[in-house]
Formats: sequence, structure tokens, C-alpha cells
Amino acid sequence: MAIDYWLNKLMFDLQGEDGRELWKNHREVVIAKYPVSLEIKQALLEDDFAFLYHKANPYLMRFFLLICGYGDAESIKILSAIEPQEKLNNG
Repeated sequence: MAIDYWLNKLMFDLQGEDGRELWKNHREVVIAKYPVSLEIKQALLEDDFAFLYHKANPYLMRFFLLICGYGDAESIKILSAIEPQEKLNNG
């Protein structure tokens, strides 16, 4: 798993009091502040949590799902359904 610094920084910065509103209403503006790859940008825009999970700190990913509007139970269900990176690499 290759952690992406800028993706994690973006997720960390959304922890402010207006993070949820910024993400909900100004997602592209938020993303533009960080030099993330095109693949990560696309995953952020499409809510591709499986792709993002393998590039993010798990604790930040959990918080990020809350910012995206998912509750605790939904967040856990989404994260639990994601295949481990090792399984993806080994077929």
C-alpha cells in the first residue's frame, strides 16, 4: 500500500468545523488546493472509497466517510467490504 501524503493532508484538513460543508458544496475547489494525482482526483470526485482506502491512513479514511455524510454503521460497512491490498495484488 502506497500512502499518498496529499490525499491524507486533504482528509486531515477537512476536520475543521466547516469541512463537511466545504466537501459537500465545493469539492473541486477543495481538491484543487492539493497536488494529488489525476487518479486520486477522479476517485475523490466519484466517491471511489475502495481506491482511496489503499492510499489513505485508515483513521483518516473513517473520518472522511463521516465528512461524506455516512454514519458510523454505514462507514464501517463500507470499509469492511473493501478487499485488502494484499488480496488484490495476489489475485
